[in-house]
Amino acid sequence: MSPRVISGVSGAIFVVAVLLLDKGFLFLINFLVALIAALSMVEIFNAMGIAKVAYITIPTIIFVMILPILGYCMVWQICLYFYTIAMLGIMVFNSKFKIENIALVYMLSLLVTVSLNKIIELRNLDEKIGSFYALLALATAWTSDTGAYFCGKYLGKKKLCPEISPKKTIEGVIGGIFVCVLSLILIAVMFNNLEFHNKYQINYALLIFMGITGSLISALGDLCFSAIKRSCHIKDFGNVIPGHGGVLDRFDSVIFVVPYVYLFLKLLPVL
Repeated sequence: MSPRVISGVSGAIFVVAVLLLDKGFLFLINFLVALIAALSMVEIFNAMGIAKVAYITIPTIIFVMILPILGYCMVWQICLYFYTIAMLGIMVFNSKFKIENIALVYMLSLLVTVSLNKIIELRNLDEKIGSFYALLALATAWTSDTGAYFCGKYLGKKKLCPEISPKKTIEGVIGGIFVCVLSLILIAVMFNNLEFHNKYQINYALLIFMGITGSLISALGDLCFSAIKRSCHIKDFGNVIPGHGGVLDRFDSVIFVVPYVYLFLKLLPVL
């Protein structure tokens, strides 16, 4: 079995365990999301070659961890204001840093912390179904990525966007959609029978539509971060996850998909 498969299966088991245990350890997901956000920014700093620039890295790492831990409170709003002022001040008082580099760090810090925090917000939507919603969001991103990888590897012929990611194919995207939809249906059936004991009516038409559109957004997120890696002349953001690369390589599509699933379920709940 390849390291990618082993890592993927191990990660899936860990995520399901965390979501199920979250009822007894309410702060567990908050801490893990904050840690993932911090590690993601560390990988971005390494890719950009500014990991040793403490007056950029330290405030940014602290900033991205505050929202998952404290939520949208006054403390976070104050930190957002002063972090914005600090980043703009760097452009004024340190001319060696290009404006586009500062802008990239600022944009990615907001994207990472706000997007990943939606996992917590999904969990908090409802005491009984929050973990189910959070799992749907993560599954949409990860099963799309897994399906696209294997279908593209064995069936892929037509390149999707070769100038950004040469290995990604149209067949892979289609396979990702199919695997994603099938996985969401299986998760819904499993939760409805084992966790909810058939107390809820699941709208499978909405679930399928969410899977199709979410899978396409997952592919877009993967391509966007591939473009960032290409501009930084790196293959992966790190090597902490065998077969996948860095933390951000595993969560790039999640960053795009989770906010979409959050908005979708708020407007069109599947339960």
